[in-house]
Amino acid sequence: MNQILNRLLLHVFLGVLFAKLPAIIARSYKAAVIEYSPTGSVFSQTPTEVLGQNLNNYNQLIAEAASLGADIIVFPEYGLTTLSLSSLSRLAARPFLQQFPSINTSVPQLSCDGNKTVADNEIVFTGLSCYARRNAIYVVANVGEIVMCPSGQNTTENGVCPEDGAFQYSSNVVFDRNGVLIARYRKTHLFLEPLFQSPIITDLTVFPTDFGVNFGLMTCFDIMFYEPALSLYYQQGIRNFIFPTAWVDELPFLTAIQKQEAWARFLGATLLASNYHLPANGQIGSGIYDAAGAISYISSPDSGTRIIAAQVGNKEDSPRGEVCPKEILQNSTARWMEPHGMLYEDLTNYSSMELIAGVAQTAFLCHDDLCCQLNYSISCPSNEICDQYRLFTYSGFRTLGGGVYTVNIQLCGVVACTDQNVKSCAKPDVINLAQIDALDLSGNFSSARQVYPTSITKDLQLLPAGSLDLNFYGDGAIGLITSLPLSEALAIGLYGRAYSKDIDGK
Repeated sequence: MNQILNRLLLHVFLGVLFAKLPAIIARSYKAAVIEYSPTGSVFSQTPTEVLGQNLNNYNQLIAEAASLGADIIVFPEYGLTTLSLSSLSRLAARPFLQQFPSINTSVPQLSCDGNKTVADNEIVFTGLSCYARRNAIYVVANVGEIVMCPSGQNTTENGVCPEDGAFQYSSNVVFDRNGVLIARYRKTHLFLEPLFQSPIITDLTVFPTDFGVNFGLMTCFDIMFYEPALSLYYQQGIRNFIFPTAWVDELPFLTAIQKQEAWARFLGATLLASNYHLPANGQIGSGIYDAAGAISYISSPDSGTRIIAAQVGNKEDSPRGEVCPKEILQNSTARWMEPHGMLYEDLTNYSSMELIAGVAQTAFLCHDDLCCQLNYSISCPSNEICDQYRLFTYSGFRTLGGGVYTVNIQLCGVVACTDQNVKSCAKPDVINLAQIDALDLSGNFSSARQVYPTSITKDLQLLPAGSLDLNFYGDGAIGLITSLPLSEALAIGLYGRAYSKDIDGK
């Protein structure tokens, strides 16, 4: 057996054997994730004003989620400060950051105290603590963290203190039903965020719940890498993950909802994904996912702030999922009608070939060490001219995060194009799509890779549940097979990551 696979199996065994989290029998639970459009301006308002406005909105959303019966609620990255914080210098951003209270499980820290006056620099933790306690719900939020330190000196936990006298992190915090701060995770992989730094040792943060589920934490760009989530998955057996993000959509294979669903499906994990809502910047798409795909999700430029709630676990307990049908924040400015911004992968770097409509065909295409095979049948009414599909294959490196990370990917994909020019592919303005009557896409991905099944429609929505089956073949190949005709597919792919070959990143 492959040596890497042996190590992964050993990690799973040891993680399960030595896990020290409380042994509570898991039950189904109701989760709520927030597609959230923050308010306020870090350029024209004080930290207290910006944080206060969004805390008040969080208060309303937490109460609404609790009224729906939610056990846990998740807010997105930068939800309390707006994403504009990332454009500020470290010193300019500092007043918006929070000094965290101690997380000590032997001496629980309760920030909510109705008898004391709350200082400006304590409003975030006091507010979140009180909201969680008042509504008896677990609350997960992303907060900018600051740790003051003596410039240039080595510290035990964080390493050498920066010259400006502080460590600054993008951190997720968790409050339990009693309002006690029980966990913190510091983002590992930053994406164009010079105001923050990564921890010198990756946080592998897990927190238990009273409904018997242990959650792992990660943030946004972390999902593209092995650490922290896959370390938790393989070494500690964690199968439920929380994912605050401010993800920018990229076609044809990396829109927010594509990545969220693909990650959960391949791993057979549950993912609670809460995304920032700013359509003009390409940031939409939140949901709750499990091994079967999306339980409930939303990806709409004009949705504004929304609660996505669903029962997770025992599917007989309730309908699969729901999106709160009314506007939660009646007086907010969180209603977006701008066009949906989008990034596009440069497909000219891929090997590609045109697919032929008509009788069943087989296409075979290689790029470097990856070969993709596609058995397919595509139909187009004789009286119409249909947009074509192309098969794409790629194996190699790609730079991410403004050139900070150089990662190895392998990909087999089928993408709709408006003409024979590759640059016309994966544009959501395709109109006359041919119907994919049959599709069996596979590639010789090595067992050391994680291969994520990704798909998106021309309306930038997920394909209906059960449209694509993920198969693992005896020779190590991985495939996607249609179980019903597909008439709306913009892109279908197998997105592989060879983490061990990454040049930069963890």
